[in-house]
Amino acid sequence: MTSKDTKFYKALKKYYEAQKEESLATMDLYFQNAVGIGEHSNILNELKEWTQKLCEADEALGVLEKYFEKD
Repeated sequence: MTSKDTKFYKALKKYYEAQKEESLATMDLYFQNAVGIGEHSNILNELKEWTQKLCEADEALGVLEKYFEKD
């Protein structure tokens, strides 16, 4: 069994995939309909935080692929 076949690996990959999707969805909402989000007075800071989360998830997925999904 390789590392990528373990439940821990699969769970970790799904975690970062979900984080990436959540970031993209949230950012899309801000970009498309920022006026509908009344409780957030500083939208730019929110977008910076979600961009950071997106970068983290994307980088983590790249690391997993680079080091554990080799044939």
